[in-house]
Amino acid sequence: MRVYTGLDVQSDFGGRFPWKSRLVEVDHGIRQAVVDEGPRSGLTFLLLHGNPTWGFLYRKFIERLSKSYRVIAPDHAGFGRSDKPRDPRWYTLDRHISNLGKVVSALKADRIVPVMQDWGGPIGMGWAIRNPEKVAGVVVLNTAAFVRDPPVKLPWIFKFLVLGKGGWKRATQSNIFVEFLLARGGPRKLTDEELDPYRAPFPTPDDRVGIARFPQLIPETRKQGHESWATMAHVEDGLVRLREKPALICWALKDRAFRKAALQRWQHVFTRVDGPHLLPHAGHFLQEDAPGAILDQIERWAATL
Repeated sequence: MRVYTGLDVQSDFGGRFPWKSRLVEVDHGIRQAVVDEGPRSGLTFLLLHGNPTWGFLYRKFIERLSKSYRVIAPDHAGFGRSDKPRDPRWYTLDRHISNLGKVVSALKADRIVPVMQDWGGPIGMGWAIRNPEKVAGVVVLNTAAFVRDPPVKLPWIFKFLVLGKGGWKRATQSNIFVEFLLARGGPRKLTDEELDPYRAPFPTPDDRVGIARFPQLIPETRKQGHESWATMAHVEDGLVRLREKPALICWALKDRAFRKAALQRWQHVFTRVDGPHLLPHAGHFLQEDAPGAILDQIERWAATL
């Protein structure tokens, strides 16, 4: 069993994450943490992470964008500085989308640009299709928000590691998402110093229920009875409401999770697409691998909105 001691998720990690988080209640006594920085006029960038990360993944984005724009970086419940319910059934895709809506409403944000990677896609788009009038544009990083086109079929190795026998134990007790997929899943191996901020939110197996639930929430196309299938299909069908929104696509080519078919689908979701701007040396956690290149594109594109 992997347990971490001596790490504090509220710290600034040696100056790498100098921002404090505000807590917003999203369910009875359950609070979601959010960093809210920058001027209150103009665009608001809504930075949405996936599994097993948190707002720390977007530290370079917060630093640069908050000089000119409002920047909101929530930690999904179960992640980062947010509360971590222990009941696995509490975590659903619908709940994550609803939580995001409550955070955005509490912060009274407007002219929002969701920046979406990994689970940030279904959650961010789930919120956006319900609130298209608040969306000023969309930034797509490696993610998906579809269940039918392209078809979703999980690789056998992924299913074996985190969904098969022992998968829950590997995700909670061994923390395989942080210690293997994040640490070694990109073009370079992360050092302990780089990994500690991602370990800090999850000191014990009980704190990793949200991590372990995310892979269970992925609906394969052929399994229409899956708990997330109807929600994901609703999000996919609702993308038409965002069709006229300006979109920027930055895409990592070394991502093993989101590949060419997902990128091609995103290119046809919007009528005004800037990109795709391809990042040949970046992997799934492209905010770690190529933050400067992505931010150069975002700042250039945002100036046109």
